[in-house]
Amino acid sequence: MDVRDTVLLVDDDPAFLKIANDALREYYAVSFASSGVEALELASAGYVPDIILLDVAMPGMDGYETLSKLRETPDMQDVPVIFLTSIGTKESELQGIESGATDYILKPFTRELLLARVRRHLENGRRLRQLSIMEKNKQAAGIDEEKFGQASAGLSETEQKMFRLIILGYSNREIAEELHYSYNYVRRIVSIIYEKKFVGTRDELKKLMR
Repeated sequence: MDVRDTVLLVDDDPAFLKIANDALREYYAVSFASSGVEALELASAGYVPDIILLDVAMPGMDGYETLSKLRETPDMQDVPVIFLTSIGTKESELQGIESGATDYILKPFTRELLLARVRRHLENGRRLRQLSIMEKNKQAAGIDEEKFGQASAGLSETEQKMFRLIILGYSNREIAEELHYSYNYVRRIVSIIYEKKFVGTRDELKKLMR
């Protein structure tokens, strides 16, 4: 079965969501949020897309604030975000890039341009994750195996593999790529590790190695 990259569209305009979905659905699994608050609720519930297309001018919480809060959510720090907006001022575009977006596309857009930009940033995201994984793997030899054995006592073999990668600084997404598991499966196993070790965060797990 072909596993598609996932795209989250965040916009308060239903007509635009339909236009963007029509452009993307042939190649990607598309999800929707009609506000920044809804996007944050999805992220807090564990939904981590491969890329986000985010409007700037939305009522209540604009795109800049939404992006800032998304970056505070576990596993959302490195998800590429493209601002897709009708605001074409240089100041807005600069603010978008400085706030951490990977691109800034003006509405109305051409289908070909949107697909090309999305494809490029997905490829760049994968490349950066692979470089990050390679760098973290270099640290593997520095793990104290005696301490690791004590800290990982009571964990299954799969849980121990994930525990080791967490110690090395892997995100859930990176663990999924390294071990060839689905993101949701990794998230579930990491939650079990937390329960078995009576901790609630990665930092607390790492302290078990001290």
